[in-house]
Amino acid sequence: MSSPTAPPALTDVEKNQDSGIVDRVIQSYRPDGPFMVLRAKELAAIYRAYQLDPRTPDPAVFAVESLAHVLQDGITAMFDRLNLTSESVVLSVGEGNGAPSRLLAKLVGCRIVGVDISPLQIANAREVAPLHGVDHLVEYHQQNASALDLGDRRFDAAYFNETMCHWADKPSALRRTREHLKPKALLAFNDWTSGHRGTLNEAYHAVPSFRELYQPDIWRQISIEETTRLLEGAGFTVLAAEDLTDYTDRALKQRLKELELLPQRNEPTRRGVEYYRAMIATHGDYLRYGRFIAQAP
Repeated sequence: MSSPTAPPALTDVEKNQDSGIVDRVIQSYRPDGPFMVLRAKELAAIYRAYQLDPRTPDPAVFAVESLAHVLQDGITAMFDRLNLTSESVVLSVGEGNGAPSRLLAKLVGCRIVGVDISPLQIANAREVAPLHGVDHLVEYHQQNASALDLGDRRFDAAYFNETMCHWADKPSALRRTREHLKPKALLAFNDWTSGHRGTLNEAYHAVPSFRELYQPDIWRQISIEETTRLLEGAGFTVLAAEDLTDYTDRALKQRLKELELLPQRNEPTRRGVEYYRAMIATHGDYLRYGRFIAQAP
């Protein structure tokens, strides 16, 4: 069998055309923006009101603070593929608000180094970690995935969760992730992939309710097959590439039904209902889901 051909790097024109995507992504995930990013004070109030202990892996805690589409079950299923122990040191690229890493720290007790391009998300993750009692297990760095540089640090495993869909230069990000992994280390990630009619950039114009959630033109979704080729081109061996669309669609519809049945809707709940309705409307045509497991050389 012939070796896979590495995908071409971005041209200068493509880089120039994408120069604003970083700012648009940062603006899309703001505590005061339409996407629900809750601050530590807001989360603490919700935990008290619903008698939730954020130091536990209670799924209700994760549901409050994360809008990960695969929900907690999908996150833990991804973590299970990494064969982690309490001695593991894990790299998270595209950390976001830190909810998956906090969950992993509670479930396994390992250390996680989270990297994200947004200073707002990094600040929020640092602020929330003490509520969960995991601030001694997590650390954060503000960096672009395509320019990832943590010096000579090498990790036992790495994960991304629903973030590569924003990366313009995926080949560089995957290559730099591989370079920070120990030999034979595993990479696992859930991602938003392209739909039958295009990406969420097209949904921005075709689905009015979706337009209220994010800045325009922040999506760089590709298919499961294209993602597999990118992993191989970056030097990984692909162990699994799974389509999670049907599972995720059912799970989100059930989550939406639960929120709609709540007798009292606070502001986060109201925004959550609007969010899930809009996102479900994009399923199939503009948004599908994949899970990928790969191994470094």
